[in-house]
Amino acid sequence: MTIPDENYTTTPPIPAQAALEFLHDVRQLVAFHQAIGIEGYPRTPELARFVAGPQQPAPPPKQQTVAAMPDTTLTELYAEIQGCQRCQLHQSRSKAITGVGTTGVKLLIITDAPSVEDDLSGLPMSGEPGQLLDKMLGAIGLSRAEVHLSLLTRCHAPEPPDKEAVDACLPFLLKEIMLVAPTVICAMGVLAAQKLLRTSKPLSQLRGRFFHDFQGIPLIPTFSPEFLLKNPEMKKATWLDLQMIQKKIQAG
Repeated sequence: MTIPDENYTTTPPIPAQAALEFLHDVRQLVAFHQAIGIEGYPRTPELARFVAGPQQPAPPPKQQTVAAMPDTTLTELYAEIQGCQRCQLHQSRSKAITGVGTTGVKLLIITDAPSVEDDLSGLPMSGEPGQLLDKMLGAIGLSRAEVHLSLLTRCHAPEPPDKEAVDACLPFLLKEIMLVAPTVICAMGVLAAQKLLRTSKPLSQLRGRFFHDFQGIPLIPTFSPEFLLKNPEMKKATWLDLQMIQKKIQAG
């Protein structure tokens, strides 16, 4: 007994017995081909569909989680940073260092902490490290005016920032990244790279490649100008990283 299908009213159904006989004949034919040494068949579209069987409907695409834009502007964010007293470092700083640049730039550079020169000038990447950064940017066809400069922590200290300082400053940086919306992020320093990538691996193992797991923005770690002034032998490795940044920006 056949069951009528309203979706196929113009084509008569195949009797079940005929279908069984057809499958039996196919099995015998395949067994014969294997016996004479035939190992496979040309993958025609029709054969591929037959072997695959009925296709299940594709599941609906998963909705991607998009970070909400902070309800503030860069100007308001920087005013909040300058008045910050979240950790003890505010007691000894001259100035809290904010970012420099505008939104929608192609490159955002993030260093670990302000230098002595930054603390005096109130600007990131001042003094000799800043001069080296300008040369590094010029080598890949950029100027300081074409990038956005920021920091993981905002107050200068004689020692590297501790966990308290990093955790206190991190929300500022995350808001800044969303507001700036760069094409590429370069973390110039081990603390910035480790914190943004949530890893404890040394910078020597992280540099030399892009990571794509920071809010969908390509991020590449490399050495900071301050580090390169003390370790000039690492300039060649950093130059390779800069070339990767240049290619990524040019590719759009």
